[in-house]
Amino acid sequence: MEIIKIDVEDKNYPQRLLKIKNFPTEIYAVGNIELLNAKNTLGIVGARKCTEYGRTVTSEFAKQIARQGVCIISGMAVGIDAMAHNSAIEEKGKTIAVLGGGFNHIYPLENEWLFHKIIEKGGCVITEYPPEIEADNTKFPTRNRIISALSDAVLVVEARHRSGSTITAKYAKKQEKAVYAIPNTIYTTTGVGTNNLIREGAILVTKPEQIIEKIQNQEVVNDDSDVKVQSKKINNSKIAKVSGTTKDSGSKKKNEQINEVTKIGDIMPKEYLEVYRVLSDKPMHINEISKILNKPIQEINSLITIMEIEGY
Repeated sequence: MEIIKIDVEDKNYPQRLLKIKNFPTEIYAVGNIELLNAKNTLGIVGARKCTEYGRTVTSEFAKQIARQGVCIISGMAVGIDAMAHNSAIEEKGKTIAVLGGGFNHIYPLENEWLFHKIIEKGGCVITEYPPEIEADNTKFPTRNRIISALSDAVLVVEARHRSGSTITAKYAKKQEKAVYAIPNTIYTTTGVGTNNLIREGAILVTKPEQIIEKIQNQEVVNDDSDVKVQSKKINNSKIAKVSGTTKDSGSKKKNEQINEVTKIGDIMPKEYLEVYRVLSDKPMHINEISKILNKPIQEINSLITIMEIEGY
């Protein structure tokens, strides 16, 4: 297995990654690195413990979209991710997997067969972590920013409330990417996340053609000599940095509100309050926050990631 190290100066570095604020300065890749700047890409993500409905929908969408030359991007997790990769391969399509650890520790272990299959069939697997770094739950939320950044749009098939898939969707929204979601029954936990995304503005889709047409019609800039970034219209009404610095008048006003309002719960979701209060005085390592709040590191990490995305 040949591991290729690619830094930002390399012509093969994914130009889409340069458009996000916290892009990795180098990535590690195995397989067909030409896919890193594919013309059309779609991220497909979803629940690990997915339903048969989720598997069927993922297979149908991934196959039909891959058949049109669109590169399918996902995280190689069990469930929806694996189905997306495998379905694209079955159609002799293109696929990229983004790992949450280094190549010496393929994760999850039960998908090692998929890792080799992706490479064998002309796909590509990448990670921002050196080969010796092991995957763990704290790395997956930040890994998801790469999935969304590499994708022209993101499709969420099934997702639980505040899952990794909804984090990917939030990253995509922040990066001004289209977010598509498959509607689901209100009586299943894997439908909560997608139904909430639709309620919050994600595009409801029921046919692959609805995505194919929009992806193929949008302009994708891959010329590394002239990377064009569209003007951003980001709603900063929620942004309020703990340090007291702000990006614009809207975020400044919000910061003043947070500092002045006694009942901070009136303007911030209650599940964020514990973490926010711990961080209100000084920067703190995630291990310290975990000990103070007596909560697992992965839970704290997910909360902090969502708080950052939502501007808190």
